[in-house]
Amino acid sequence: MKKIDTYTIEFRIEGLELQPLKVTNILELNPCQTRDMHTCINKRNPNALWAYDGVYFENNSPAYNWKTLEEGLLFILDKLESKLDLIETNFFMYKRYFWCANFQKSFDGGVSLSPQLLKRLADFNTELIISNYHIEETKNN
Repeated sequence: MKKIDTYTIEFRIEGLELQPLKVTNILELNPCQTRDMHTCINKRNPNALWAYDGVYFENNSPAYNWKTLEEGLLFILDKLESKLDLIETNFFMYKRYFWCANFQKSFDGGVSLSPQLLKRLADFNTELIISNYHIEETKNN
């Protein structure tokens, strides 16, 4: 049986003083999730958050599962690169990063990224965080 990992990917901006609605208005992009510091219940990370996956409002689902990490990152980069100056000018003081969840059915294998994607990520000047989650095999998988 071939193992198939899936990925969810978001570009995130977070910080104590961040105003998610302001991010939405400046970037003219609809977020897939927001959290302001007044409603944050996570005591380990009380930061406000604005997250964008590029597809939430297009397919009306909370997360899109990409077959490869590269495919998802390229999709979001294509939508965000024209906004890079706005992001750097208005949100330089906040933590900015690509957050990627890797849902894997086995512990072997890994991620492969092309040199072209790595260059685009470097030009975007932000962190890439990959969180790995093991999911159990089911008879339907």
